[in-house]
Amino acid sequence: MKKRMCMLLAAVLLVTLCAGCGAPREEQTPPSDIFYDLTGIAPDETLLTVSGNAIPAELYFYWTSYTCSALEYQIGMYNSYYGYYSELIDSETGSLLWDAAFGSTGGTLSDYAREQAKNTVAFYASVENLARENGAELSEEDEKALTEEKASTIEELGGQEAFLSYLEKLSISEAGFDRVNRDIALFDKLVDQVMEEGSPLYLEPVDYDQYATYADHILLATVDLTTGAALSEEEIAAKRATAEELLEQLRAAEDVAALFTQLADEYSEDTGRASNPAGYIYTPGTMVAAFEDAAAALAPGQISDIVESSYGYHIILRRDLWQGLTENPEQRASLAEQHLGDLVSLAAQEAEIEESAKLEGFDAGAFYTDYIAAVTALNEAEQQAAGDGADDAGAGDSTGDGSDTGEGQKTE
Repeated sequence: MKKRMCMLLAAVLLVTLCAGCGAPREEQTPPSDIFYDLTGIAPDETLLTVSGNAIPAELYFYWTSYTCSALEYQIGMYNSYYGYYSELIDSETGSLLWDAAFGSTGGTLSDYAREQAKNTVAFYASVENLARENGAELSEEDEKALTEEKASTIEELGGQEAFLSYLEKLSISEAGFDRVNRDIALFDKLVDQVMEEGSPLYLEPVDYDQYATYADHILLATVDLTTGAALSEEEIAAKRATAEELLEQLRAAEDVAALFTQLADEYSEDTGRASNPAGYIYTPGTMVAAFEDAAAALAPGQISDIVESSYGYHIILRRDLWQGLTENPEQRASLAEQHLGDLVSLAAQEAEIEESAKLEGFDAGAFYTDYIAAVTALNEAEQQAAGDGADDAGAGDSTGDGSDTGEGQKTE
């Protein structure tokens, strides 16, 4: 989670939607409500409650459009790079087939999008609930940072008018925009509590082990690490012999950790060792399975037998994770964030969620398709207005540069 997550949402949406976003208009108008035009539901009407936390229509539909946009991007990317999900894409238009079957539940892609949107709404509502329950509040400094970040966004977009145009295309009010940003800031405040000893959310040092492992290794490669080609049988046999010799030295050492570091510096062929001289703090699924399985079976300070993977022979030293995190606070914060994400997701799953009857039969895919069409039409209207303005400004300009060289006008 990053404080500029909602900006990333905008980036995802506006890649498709915001050609001409912020084009000057002759007079300022308040943001239009595309969602209301599409659904007939007022933006402040409660559509969902999450353990009593009311979610207005504008936020519900905002997160629905976000979810659909993210799915559109992800499915398109996987199709483009790997050829996956062709059954979900119209071969002629390239648009998603929202009514196509998707997932193991027998539902459609649209059903999946609606469920994911609901989960996202419940997640951020649960952030608000958890913050309230644990006394996590934004400080004056936090509020100032949000104000400055918003001002920076407005400046980057080209000013207040462009910002309102931006919100118009997202179909969200400024108050709704602020709420999304505050939720992200509240998440960060809760992460601080996870790391603060004595707080109700504090994660004990030993409990970080459920999220990551800290291990070093000596790698004697049996493949060319550049090309992946296997070495000769003779070379592989020599690597095995060296691994056995190093392991024998380590088994006999009084200070295993010190000797391990010395031998790893001298013999390890891991190309990442220069930037990770004490090993790796990694989450499950990051390393090859043989490495992870062997490291998981060790206690801190223990070394493994020779472990063979697709890269070669490893001798692994399990290190103390808490010590590593103490020396690397950024990685600790990342794991604390992961832990909080799990807590919030669990709270969202266990929350009492009530949906408005107006959402009965709501088709997320059809809604998103209509939303894209509405924003596209808005962009086209802005571009047309901007073009008409340019034509008017150039009327009577025979040079095409906006200057007036009519009779009686002195030119240099």
